[in-house]
Amino acid sequence: MSLVRIILWPMAMSYTGFILTGQGLRTFNSLSITEAFLGALTGLLLAFMFTLREKRHRRPVFVAHSIAQIWPHCDPVYPKPKRNNG
Repeated sequence: MSLVRIILWPMAMSYTGFILTGQGLRTFNSLSITEAFLGALTGLLLAFMFTLREKRHRRPVFVAHSIAQIWPHCDPVYPKPKRNNG
C-alpha cells in the first residue's frame, strides 16, 4: 500500500500544481515546471506522512501490561496500612 501512495500522491499533486498555474499544455515554461516540482515534493511528503501514520496506528498501545504483571514479586509502591488493635 505504501508503494501505491508513493507513486500516486506525487503524481496527483504534481498534476494539481501544473493545473493551478492556469497556463495549459501549450505553454510549458519554468513556472509550470516549478509548480509541478513543488506539487510532486508535497505529494511525496504526504505519502511518507500517511505511511508513517498507518504504521503508528498498527502498533500496540504503549502500556500494554500492568506493573503487577511485569514485576510480580515486588512490594507494592504504597505500604499497606497497619491495624491498631487496641
